[in-house]
Amino acid sequence: MIMKEKQMQISQTYRADAAPSERKSALRGMLQRLGSTLLMCTLVMAATGSARAANTQDQAAVRALGDGFAKAFVQKNADLRASQFAEDGTYVTPQGDLLQGRAAMVKDFGTEAQAVNTSTQAAFSNYRIRFVKPDVAVADALLTLHNVNGPNGQVIPTIPVNFFFVAVHQGDHWLIEDGRAHFAPAPPNGMTARSGMAAHQ
Repeated sequence: MIMKEKQMQISQTYRADAAPSERKSALRGMLQRLGSTLLMCTLVMAATGSARAANTQDQAAVRALGDGFAKAFVQKNADLRASQFAEDGTYVTPQGDLLQGRAAMVKDFGTEAQAVNTSTQAAFSNYRIRFVKPDVAVADALLTLHNVNGPNGQVIPTIPVNFFFVAVHQGDHWLIEDGRAHFAPAPPNGMTARSGMAAHQ
C-alpha cells in the first residue's frame, strides 16, 4: 500500500513537472511558425513591390515607344522612327500598306516627311497597355496629328489615328514587334484625314 502511494506521488510529481515543459515547447513551436509566416509575408510583399516597380518601369518604356514614334515623325527622322521597331518588325500604315522590316519603314517614312511643316505636332494619348507576358505587351492608343500638309498645299488641322502595337522586351529595352495604324473618324473640318495623307504616298 505504501509502495502504491509512493508510485502515485512520483507519477503525479512527474506530470506536474512535465506540463510547463510541454507548454513551453508548444509556445516555442507556435512562435517558430509565426516567425516563418511573418518571414514569408515579408518575402511576398518584397517580391510584389519589386514586380510592381518593374511593371511601372516597363509601362513607361512601352509608352516611350509611341512617344518616340510621334517625335520622330515631327522631326522628319525616318531612321529614328523605324528604330522604335524590332529589326524584322511589321507596320501597317493608315492607308493599309504593310511594311516589313526597318529598311522598308525608313523608305516609307521618308516620303511622309512631306506632310510635316514647322507647325506640325504629333502626340499620343489614351494609352491602354496590358502585359500578356512579362516580356510581351499590347498597347492601344490615340495618335493625334495637328497641322499636317494636305493636297494642294492645304493644311489639315487635326488627324486622329488609332494606333495598336505589340511590344516585346529584347535585351535591355522594349521594341515594337507589330504596329497597326488606322484613321479614326475624320474631324469635322471638310477635309478627310485619309485624303490628306494619301496624297503623300
